[in-house]
Amino acid sequence: MVDRAEVVVIGAGVLGCAVALHLLQAGVRDVRVVERDDVGQGTTAAGGGFLGHWAPYENELEASRYGRDFYAGLHRDGHDIDFKANAMLYVAASAAAWETLNADEQGAATIVGPAEVEARTAGVVRAERVFGGLLDESGAQVHAPKVVAVLAERVRAAGGVIDTRRPVTGLTVRSGRVRAVETARGRVDCEAVVLAAGAWNSELVASLGFFLPVVAQVTSRIITGSRGVPDTLPTLFLSGLAPDEPGGGTMLWVRGHDDGLLWGGTYDVFPRNVLVDAPVPDRLDDLPIDGVLEILRIAERGAAVSPALAARTRLHVKHGAPCYTPDMRAVVGEVPGVAGAYVLSGDNEAGITYGPGYARALTKRITGGPSESAQVDAWRPDRFGGRFTNQRQIHEALAEYDWT
Repeated sequence: MVDRAEVVVIGAGVLGCAVALHLLQAGVRDVRVVERDDVGQGTTAAGGGFLGHWAPYENELEASRYGRDFYAGLHRDGHDIDFKANAMLYVAASAAAWETLNADEQGAATIVGPAEVEARTAGVVRAERVFGGLLDESGAQVHAPKVVAVLAERVRAAGGVIDTRRPVTGLTVRSGRVRAVETARGRVDCEAVVLAAGAWNSELVASLGFFLPVVAQVTSRIITGSRGVPDTLPTLFLSGLAPDEPGGGTMLWVRGHDDGLLWGGTYDVFPRNVLVDAPVPDRLDDLPIDGVLEILRIAERGAAVSPALAARTRLHVKHGAPCYTPDMRAVVGEVPGVAGAYVLSGDNEAGITYGPGYARALTKRITGGPSESAQVDAWRPDRFGGRFTNQRQIHEALAEYDWT
C-alpha cells in the first residue's frame, strides 16, 4: 500500500498532534500522523500536566505564554481538558529547603508563610510541618491524556489523518531530500516529515546520518484513587521531605487528579538512566519500577507534611521517557543535511507547557510564514557543533547544568 501526504508527522503524542494541528491551521492541506501505538501512549500518558515557565530564556517564556493561552482557548471552546488556573506552590519542609526558596524568590512569585500554605492547599499540607512556601499565581494545570485526545480530534476535524498502530520502519532519502516514510503498513510518499516521536526520535534521526543531541531519562508518575482532594489544589513542589538525606531527598510534585492525586519526582536511582545509549522499549510501562519505590519511600517520609501521601491503596503507575538536552532547550528545526526533514524533540520534561509554542514556531519555519528565525535558531539541532557524539556525554553535561 502506498499513501501520500504533503507532510508526515511521526508520533501522536502532544508534540506530534500539536504540530499537525498547527500545520493544518496554517493551510497545509494534506497532513498525516503515523503512530506505532495509539494516540498519546508514550511519555504524554505520564505527563504531569502542570504549566509554568521553567527555562531562563525569553524564547521559552514566549512559548510558555502561548501554551497557556492555547489551552485556555481550548477550555473556552468547551473542550474537556481540565484546565485550571490553580497556581504553583513550592513548599519547604526543612530549614535548608526554606533558605533555598527565599534565595529563589523572583518575578511574580511571592513568599507565603506556613498558615497560608495550609489555607491554599485546604489542609493537604499541614502548617506545623513546613517552614513556608513560594507561590506562583501564573501556574496552571491540564489533564495531559485529555489534551492529546482533544488535539487528535481537532486534527481529524481539520482534515488530517492519524494512522495508529502503524510503526515506522524507515525513511527514504534521495538526492539529499526526504521522499517517503516506510511503515509496517506500506509507504507514505511525502514532501516533508516531522519527527516528533519522543524518545524514539534518536534512532530515526540517526538513520539520517545525524546525532540528535538529547538523552531520554526515565520518570514515573503515581495516580491515586479518590482522596477527597479539593479541585482548587495548586500544583505542589515539596522539598526537604528527608532533611537528613543529600539535598533533602527527592523533591516531589503533587497535584489533584480526578478527586485523587497525581504525583511523582525526579529520582536519581535505577532505572533513571537505563535508556542512555540504549534501545527504547516499545512500551514504556514495561520499564522497572525501582524509581516508583524510591518515590514512595520519600512520600512515606513526607506523610507528616501531607498525610494524603501516606495511603498506598489503589495506586496506578505510568512511566515516561522525557528527552533532555545539555542546555535544557528544545531541539526544533531542520535535520542537517536532509532537506524536508524536521525534528521536534528535547522537551526537557516540559512538553505540555512548551509543546504548542514549539509547534507554532516549527510550523512557521516549514510553511515560510512570518519569520521565527531567531526563536527556531536558538533551538536548532546542530547548535552544539560536534561537541556531543553519544548520549553518555549529554548525561554527564546535565550533571554540570546550573539548575538555578
